[in-house]
Amino acid sequence: MTGLLFVIGMLAGLAVGFAAALVLRRRALRAFDLVLRALAALAAGAEPERFYAPLGDLAEREERFNDVLQQLAERLSSLELDRMRFLAIIRNLRAGVVLLDARRRVQVINPAAERIFGVWAPEVEQTYHLAMTHTYALESALDRVEQGEVLQLERREGERTLQIDLAPVPGTGGTLLVVHDVSEERRLLEVRSQFVANVSHELRTPLTVLGGFAETLLDDEVDEGHRRRFVRHIADETRRLSLLVDDLLRLAAIESGRERPERTRVDLLEASRAVAERYGPEAQARGVALGVAGEPTGALTDRDRIEGILISLIDNAVKYTQEGGHITVQIGSSGGAAELTVADDGPGIPQADLPHIFERFYRVDRSRQRATGGSGLGLAIARHLALSIGAELSVESEVGHGSAFHLRLPGMAQSGDA
Repeated sequence: MTGLLFVIGMLAGLAVGFAAALVLRRRALRAFDLVLRALAALAAGAEPERFYAPLGDLAEREERFNDVLQQLAERLSSLELDRMRFLAIIRNLRAGVVLLDARRRVQVINPAAERIFGVWAPEVEQTYHLAMTHTYALESALDRVEQGEVLQLERREGERTLQIDLAPVPGTGGTLLVVHDVSEERRLLEVRSQFVANVSHELRTPLTVLGGFAETLLDDEVDEGHRRRFVRHIADETRRLSLLVDDLLRLAAIESGRERPERTRVDLLEASRAVAERYGPEAQARGVALGVAGEPTGALTDRDRIEGILISLIDNAVKYTQEGGHITVQIGSSGGAAELTVADDGPGIPQADLPHIFERFYRVDRSRQRATGGSGLGLAIARHLALSIGAELSVESEVGHGSAFHLRLPGMAQSGDA
């Protein structure tokens, strides 16, 4: 009997222990579920729920767990804020930004880089960089960057130049690429270099002539007839130098934009007649007929700049039209735009030269430079004056059939007499 009671007692104890174990297991699982819920909320970026321990031995650690949970939430929130700031900054940068991982795959690309490389971010993210950059020179550069170097290289494609700065991203094995489109800067440097070279060339010839004649005049054996001829040449070259300097200063003033155009009602017919009258004696001396035709056409524009354009175009036509030739200034309007054309029946301009005709110091026939006495800046000045008043200046020409320069002032035509 005693043995039976002992067995029954053991079985009862085991049942109670098993039941207690089940309760404890259930409470432990519930506690574990609460921990998982708190961590899941944290991972999702939501505010984590406060943890309440269902077990006595865990209750002592409840506050500590909740404090750690709160610290993690704050740290994650700070990291997310930093990430949003980073994305906001690179998205608004004018420079292209590309982040490559250790395998040289695109991880981040901003809108500027999309525009520069002509790609769409979702198509190139997680792809090898060559699918976007097409620049094999980057491969050797990336090898060096992975060794800790900071590099800069330039990529030239047609008329476009890209400057790419590369720097390692510590702790990731990745590389940061900052890309600038420096095409315009390089073009301006090239233009500036060409301009300095052209000015130097234009100044060298008259200075050489002046120096040569001056040295000759120092010789006491030069007779009076030669002396007067040399002095006349010195005066001519001095005038050419003065004209060149004046045109350079005028071009610099126009390009600087310091003087804003004044808009008044200008009668293009009357302005053309005034400039043509000024050039009448020179045209007559060269045996060239100069006339103005058309109807009174008003334009809301800057009179001084219109006259400046006319002076450059008529002066150019008079210089290059042969004896017996004709120059006509035609005034009119079309489609709400005032129009002005200076046409001649001179030698014309070859098609290969037409795209360059408005460039500084560009001459179709350099052999006639000294004969015409021009500075080589007249048409460049006309173009800049036209741009400054919102007008369009173009040229049509055919070798042997003359040239026609067209000035169009969109939306500026006004009906009626001046």
